[in-house]
Amino acid sequence: MACINDIPYEILLKGGSPTECENLIRENSDEVYYVKGGYKLRGVTLSGEVVPIGIKGNDIFFQFIKPCFGLFVLKTSGSEADIEDLRRQPTTK
Repeated sequence: MACINDIPYEILLKGGSPTECENLIRENSDEVYYVKGGYKLRGVTLSGEVVPIGIKGNDIFFQFIKPCFGLFVLKTSGSEADIEDLRRQPTTK
């Protein structure tokens, strides 16, 4: 299992509400997917009931819960394999 600190990322929002996080992801993405909690993105397990993940080019935008710190929106670069895996996932909303 990977740790969020094992991948390079940029913090776009810190301490946001679920709605704020989803809105920011939607505003910055060409495609938005909703996956169930437990989905692994670059080896990092995402928490939550439903987690929004956005794609724009090779950038991936996602909601991440840091225990004791709250919700964040993070941006990382994804490989084509990461993006194709996400596109193949059943989406939930």
